[in-house]
Amino acid sequence: MNKLTSLMILAGSLSKSEKRYFRLYSNLLSGAKKYMYLFDLIEAGISIDDLYSQFSAKYDGNSFNTAVKYLYQTIIDCLTYLQKKQNIQTRIFSMLSEADILYERALFDDAIEVLNKAKKLAVIYEISPLVLLSQRTELKYMNAMDFRNTTERQLINKQMKVMEEMKYIRSANLHAQLYDILKHRLTYKGYARSEKQKEDLNDLILSELHLIANNSYKGFETQKLHLLFQSTYYLHSGNYKMAIRFYQTLIDLFETHRHIILNPPIYYLQAITGILNSLMAASLYKEMPFFINKLKEIEKSDYAAEFILNVRAHIFQYEFACSFNIGNFDAVAGLIRRYEETLFKKVSLLRLEIQLGLFLNLTILDLATGNLKSAHKNIKKIISAGKIFYVLPAYRHARLINLILQAELKNYDFLENEIKAIKRSIRYEKHTYSTEKLVFKFVLNHHLLAQQKTRNKLIKQIQTETVEIDRNKYEQQLLVVFDFLSWMESKLTHCAFPEILAKKNSNIHKI
Repeated sequence: MNKLTSLMILAGSLSKSEKRYFRLYSNLLSGAKKYMYLFDLIEAGISIDDLYSQFSAKYDGNSFNTAVKYLYQTIIDCLTYLQKKQNIQTRIFSMLSEADILYERALFDDAIEVLNKAKKLAVIYEISPLVLLSQRTELKYMNAMDFRNTTERQLINKQMKVMEEMKYIRSANLHAQLYDILKHRLTYKGYARSEKQKEDLNDLILSELHLIANNSYKGFETQKLHLLFQSTYYLHSGNYKMAIRFYQTLIDLFETHRHIILNPPIYYLQAITGILNSLMAASLYKEMPFFINKLKEIEKSDYAAEFILNVRAHIFQYEFACSFNIGNFDAVAGLIRRYEETLFKKVSLLRLEIQLGLFLNLTILDLATGNLKSAHKNIKKIISAGKIFYVLPAYRHARLINLILQAELKNYDFLENEIKAIKRSIRYEKHTYSTEKLVFKFVLNHHLLAQQKTRNKLIKQIQTETVEIDRNKYEQQLLVVFDFLSWMESKLTHCAFPEILAKKNSNIHKI
């Protein structure tokens, strides 16, 4: 990544208030402001390929690289200065630096006074590493003053507090390690879709239970990580009732510790999306708008542009699910039009798993509404991208949806080889799931659907398999992205797909 690319990403990530502050900050600087013209071009949406020619039309092209480097560094300096005022950790670090300056000049009492203010803030915001740093620094200052006005008992008490803080930090770190490993496995392996895959998480579950049972150091950080771990595990193992219970407890924890929520609130976002994923997996679409509105509250906040775009993508996907899965395709089409400028034209700035999800959303709607040409165009963005999407669990959904799409397009020569490739890719799991088997059989017989005998045979098989799939929580997880069973039923019975979805989801009750 060259400096111009980095600059484009950095400038694009600025929030509205940060852009205003940057312009004020720039006005305080002396000298030529060529870099500000470059900033204006970036703000105007000039592409990276056209920036040089536009800049050179007004200024000497030889100064372009200098302007790029200077603008990049000026934005960094501005954000660093702004962060000192807005970010509590940066403010505490600044106070610790101030205390050190006073200490080096032998102003020990003044240094201790500033240090105590820093320690108090660190304790209020439960920033354990800074609490520990403040405590250790205090002991260093006391030593330099030969422990003046300090009894041995007071000294020992301060040393014991250091030890307690170190133990708490270790405990929080162990919680973080387990949660990070769990999240990594689920990000690249996906939902557990069998008892064996669920058992593959047992090492983490046992470690987490052991940690909780033997941990006497309770605080916001350890509670947060424990609840994130448990809720994420239950969500991905298909126990939505327990997942929702833990996620709700986690949200309540955030609500009572609002001053500690990070900027941006990454873990708070994970808690809300976790509840929404649980509700979506349980087909409780009527319960989702309340939590979608919580995402919209975050979207209105003044966080970095990249984070807000990420939140907006989540909002779209959950609103898409709410409307699509009850058969309201008109509402979904309107939703896509509404987000065309603010989301889809910026899709390349999103994380890969979100890009994949959005392309799948577009493909699914086009397939469901018979716009096969557009569906093929969108699925090509996924399939032709090669390895960048291949490692993500949702790529399997894309391949299955592509099978159905190719069958609809009557590209029958494609199907057999692709089915073999899909089977090879999941061979490590020792078996193919019932839903996939039904999709394979359906597309391979797609050219015979006009024959009543073939259609009746497939209807009977789908009805039999559907009963088993409905009982299997692991099989159900594949249907969260796209209800393959309802789609096949609509094709075999000539009943409209949206009507089948509406009827199916009207019978869903609360957990």
